[in-house]
Amino acid sequence: MSVFITLLASILLLLLLAVFIIWLPAAIIFNVRAGTAYREKLAGKIEKMRLGKMLAALGVDINAYISNERGVDIHDHVARCNQCSNTRECDERIAQGDVAADDIAFCNNEQSLQKLTRSPD
Repeated sequence: MSVFITLLASILLLLLLAVFIIWLPAAIIFNVRAGTAYREKLAGKIEKMRLGKMLAALGVDINAYISNERGVDIHDHVARCNQCSNTRECDERIAQGDVAADDIAFCNNEQSLQKLTRSPD
């Protein structure tokens, strides 16, 4: 009887291991695809925003920005940009192409953007 129980337990463990071996790669692939889709959607939204235009004007690649910055920091950047009272100056400077990281004191994201332009991709 103990041989039967040992054999049954071994078979159950092997089945669980097989399920795990199949499930883990599937979960990883799903998460990679979901993360990629999320970053692409977020990049599309940011490109349309003033923040995206400022990033582009400063030469910051939006996809690199999305990949390298923490989600909470991106959220803070968007919120600060949306709450900005200097939108007129920002829009004019971007339209004129007169944007340099060391001369954006009008921007609520000045410090963060300066760090981004100094950081290697």
